[in-house]
Amino acid sequence: MLIDKDEKINTSGLIIDARSITQLIYVSSIFGKLFNKSNTFLIWKGSKKDLLLAKKLLRIPKNYYILNINSVDKHLFFDFKSIKNIKTLCKKITLKSPSNRLCSSFASGFYFDLLKSSLKIKNSDVIQFDDGLINGFVQKKKYRIIRFIMNMMHGFLYFPSEYSLFSDKKFNKIFTSINPQNIISSNNKNIVDISKDVTLTFTKLSKKYINISTPNSALIMTAPTIEGGRMTKNEYQKLILTVYSKLKNFGIKKIYLSKHPSEKKMSDLLYKKLGFDFTYANYPSELIMLNKNISLIVNPINSTILMSEYFGLLNNKSNVISYVPNNSPFIDIRINKINEILSKNNVNHHLINSNE
Repeated sequence: MLIDKDEKINTSGLIIDARSITQLIYVSSIFGKLFNKSNTFLIWKGSKKDLLLAKKLLRIPKNYYILNINSVDKHLFFDFKSIKNIKTLCKKITLKSPSNRLCSSFASGFYFDLLKSSLKIKNSDVIQFDDGLINGFVQKKKYRIIRFIMNMMHGFLYFPSEYSLFSDKKFNKIFTSINPQNIISSNNKNIVDISKDVTLTFTKLSKKYINISTPNSALIMTAPTIEGGRMTKNEYQKLILTVYSKLKNFGIKKIYLSKHPSEKKMSDLLYKKLGFDFTYANYPSELIMLNKNISLIVNPINSTILMSEYFGLLNNKSNVISYVPNNSPFIDIRINKINEILSKNNVNHHLINSNE
């Protein structure tokens, strides 16, 4: 059920679980006025460098904690030190504010279940935000019995839901810019359209912090395919060289880089060799796309392009190059959706598969 407004936050505290600046922008667009309160907390799972940039772009909560952990289920299940640190942090927060709501852009998996349990958050006090278009896909959870056993082993009784993310039947408060139509049990959920609020924030930040004056410039977005084990370093860099060769055919004058928050420095030498501009490499790609001098976009079939129509990011864009890393999730769905969006906005689409 799509609604215009949600009731005010009426509990004593607000906890924000975020791992990227973009996620923080989504939450800030709605609850930014609460960020200066003493009972608002940020649990930051991104890098310290990205948090410093977030502090430049936004007002962030005074109470923030950096969790430098690998939260992928298969790693965290057996990382007892990180689990202990999470529980200790949650106890520290609940001692300051016993009753809270929890905002998250990825309300699924062992890390979130552990966080929610340790913070003693009720299902009705979970607020889901966008994490790109992934929340709109219907995904059934696998190995639920094994996950239940692992949960018990770590001290909390919780049987995982049948569906994940926006389709999880336990949670009914969703703040989204994409208004996905395929959410399970959507009639029982309060789905709040925040696209106008987020667009306003993106636009203000882009005008203030992105200074690109060279016409016919390009933006290339990268993906953590090496870090995620989907491609080897040689495979990924070969794909980037293919993309670069295609890109040069458009007479682009300058190429700006936007790195995925989870990508390390393994390909930085190649990016520099190809002449990519690192000025805004760690900025949200949406802010760069909004600049009028960016005419061409290169993307790894990621959420920025999939959500671009909702934020008006395709204005003044003439061409989009999509490259497809090996083992990308929902490949066919993503490509078809990108084709649909770009065709609707009269933008030429050029597709490069990793096996070409």
